[in-house]
Amino acid sequence: MKSFGALLGLVFFASACVGSTVETTRLNAAPRPLVARPAQSVEIYSSSAPTRPHLDVALLRADQSNFGTDTPQMVRALAERAGELGCDALFISGTSERPGGVPGDFYYLLDPGSHALFGTCIVYVPEPAPAAAPSARPANAIVLVTPQESQPPPSAIVSAVRVNGANR
Repeated sequence: MKSFGALLGLVFFASACVGSTVETTRLNAAPRPLVARPAQSVEIYSSSAPTRPHLDVALLRADQSNFGTDTPQMVRALAERAGELGCDALFISGTSERPGGVPGDFYYLLDPGSHALFGTCIVYVPEPAPAAAPSARPANAIVLVTPQESQPPPSAIVSAVRVNGANR
């Protein structure tokens, strides 16, 4: 029976060392269609979220057992999921730990506890196009000639019956 417990513990230990599991919880609809991207192209923030206008699209949680917590591997797992979702950036917002059994106890092999790393999948909001430079003329007006060019020189004075500069 003791060898069965050791075998069971070895199975749990091996499964715990495989890597992080990442859970995704959708928060908001993306402001544009998202396309999967490489994890290396996802910007990673940890001290504060980016100041650029953005939308939080999903909450991510990477879990790993206490048998061998590997924080860099957890960050990579979060960045990979953010890339799969098409997010522009990842903001790592916190951690938590769940204690398990007491080390050395048989139950520790069954439940060593876990660490979690939380992140927010961020999508940048498209910035509005810059306003066009103001023009001297209204954009919806069609001007063929300037007002001075449209006035012909006086050629007739009706009261004195003068036509084309000659008296008649």
